[in-house]
Amino acid sequence: MEQKYLFQPLRLAGLTLKNRMLAAPTSMAELGPGERYSKENLDYYRLKAAGGCALVTVGDVIVDIETGRSHPQQVGMDDPGIVPYLVQMADVIHAGGAAASIELDHGGALCSPEFLGGKNAIGPSGYVDAWGDTVEEMTEEQIFAIADAFGAAAALAKDCGFDMVMIHAGHGWLLHQFLSPITNHRTDRWGGSFENRVRFPLLVVEKVRQAVGRGFPIDIRISGSERVEGGYGLETGIEIAKALDGKVDLIHVSAGTQQDEYSAVLMHPGAFQKHGENSGLAAEIKKHVKTPVCTVGAFSDPEKMEAFLAEGGADCIAMGRALIADPFLPKKLLRGQAADITPCLRCGECQSGMMRNHVLRCAVNPYIGREDLFFHPVPTNSRRKVLIAGGGPAGLQAAVTACERGHAVVLCEASGQLGGLRYADNADFKANLARYRDHMVEKVGRLPVDIRLNTKVTQELVDEVKPDALIIAVGAEPWMLPVPCDGRAHVVFGAGLRPGAEVEDPVVVIGGGLIGSEEAVALARAGHKATILEMQEELAPDCGRMHRINLLHQIAAEENITVAAGHRCTGIQANAVTAIAPDGAEVSFPAGTVVMAAGMRPRAGEVERLRALVPECYVVGDARQARQIGQATRDGFNAVVDLGL
Repeated sequence: MEQKYLFQPLRLAGLTLKNRMLAAPTSMAELGPGERYSKENLDYYRLKAAGGCALVTVGDVIVDIETGRSHPQQVGMDDPGIVPYLVQMADVIHAGGAAASIELDHGGALCSPEFLGGKNAIGPSGYVDAWGDTVEEMTEEQIFAIADAFGAAAALAKDCGFDMVMIHAGHGWLLHQFLSPITNHRTDRWGGSFENRVRFPLLVVEKVRQAVGRGFPIDIRISGSERVEGGYGLETGIEIAKALDGKVDLIHVSAGTQQDEYSAVLMHPGAFQKHGENSGLAAEIKKHVKTPVCTVGAFSDPEKMEAFLAEGGADCIAMGRALIADPFLPKKLLRGQAADITPCLRCGECQSGMMRNHVLRCAVNPYIGREDLFFHPVPTNSRRKVLIAGGGPAGLQAAVTACERGHAVVLCEASGQLGGLRYADNADFKANLARYRDHMVEKVGRLPVDIRLNTKVTQELVDEVKPDALIIAVGAEPWMLPVPCDGRAHVVFGAGLRPGAEVEDPVVVIGGGLIGSEEAVALARAGHKATILEMQEELAPDCGRMHRINLLHQIAAEENITVAAGHRCTGIQANAVTAIAPDGAEVSFPAGTVVMAAGMRPRAGEVERLRALVPECYVVGDARQARQIGQATRDGFNAVVDLGL
């Protein structure tokens, strides 16, 4: 499909963007010493800029670090020592061929005393939050001081070489807190009516405009709807945009608020939400304003992006996770290489990693967090012959990486199909995973890889190929719970159901981890009644935070799913599953079909057999440890890059 609209230039005040694809702001949770940008931070944005998008926005910088810090590590625009780092950041973005913007923010009531030197957070209204911390109502003096801080931060960004600034007035942070009826309960001129609630964001815009002048573009991000009970909806989103119309140069329409967990998921739509989940908000707002409108939220399909712009839904599209999965998406489109774009899974690995241990990683892009390897590849000592046993995610990534580094690659797969992940064909919410699998299979097929299907690696094959190294990627196998099992029972293994498979209701899913929970959702959506039997008190503790919130919401919303947490399975009968309930009583669950999802374990016997065939060998993916796709991808990459192949 021709990208007629995606590659049109866009004029914003004194800045011309070369296309309509923007890199949305993403936070950096692992800063350098003194909360300054590190070389790794610079490389992250440099890579994104090099990929061909028109504008790269540096995420989540705080205009007043003493009162606005909402995360453990954040850059403060009021830190005099940050200046040379900002200059470097603008420089590396420009070096990549993109314009540079920076997102100005203040956490407000969502800040924690832990990050404020023990001081209370401030917000539009005072209250005690869910953690027992006091939020103090802002005085007028504080309101004007924070507005001035936004202006000073914008002026500094301009002086440091940035081409544009973004004011963050969405997602539940301070400016949004004034707009939202959930958080603004003031009775003075800063609260109550819509005109009063919008007064502070408009003051901030005024201060920023005074600081940067008319020819310097201002972008403002708003939530077009809070998408939560008690919050404002699209009608108010339209009124916010109308109030901003003509005062800014781009209205960036997102959705949701950090004040509610599931609303935050809808802010960053996951696997259970549709492509461009929040695009309708931007499309409706665009009808009411003359200022250009940007849309954001789960955009990754170029054809759908082009069609949305063609329909007049927005003037440009910002991408976050799609450009983490493949920073070169725009350039690949420009060069007619759309088939080579690595699709985003929308799995939340990037966000969950930052929440869990303050590092940004990607399930499908092993360069994220190691961007220096893109700009400064580890030298290849010599061209070698690499034999890979297993054509699942880890084996495919190893094949791609080894081939790109100039090695001769023989890829053997015991089955008749590469890619694995066949369970992805059984659920609509796994469409992105299936798309990624097919992308990797097609990518390997375009490379000079000797692919051998229906082929196990044996001594005879090793004697024929004479590999210098063997990469073992034979995956894992489902673990059968060691309980009595009647041979007449219809038992299938988790991730083993296929479209059209015979399933007799009711279904009992043994194991409420990620696999079992997702299988239950897939079964329920197909019209089956499923009970999740889980020994622990919580479901899906083995998946990332954002996806888990999303998954648990889907389970709770499904009438066809019953959750029996804290139940230990004791046996599988012909038509029932027995278990011990939390109170110690034995209970029985009727079962026409039993889905065994009690876990996966590496194929240890096969791994040891293969180890004996080649002196230099590396075990990757589930064959090393049964985990998720991100670890498999990194394993396959690391086996080639880190181990000297």
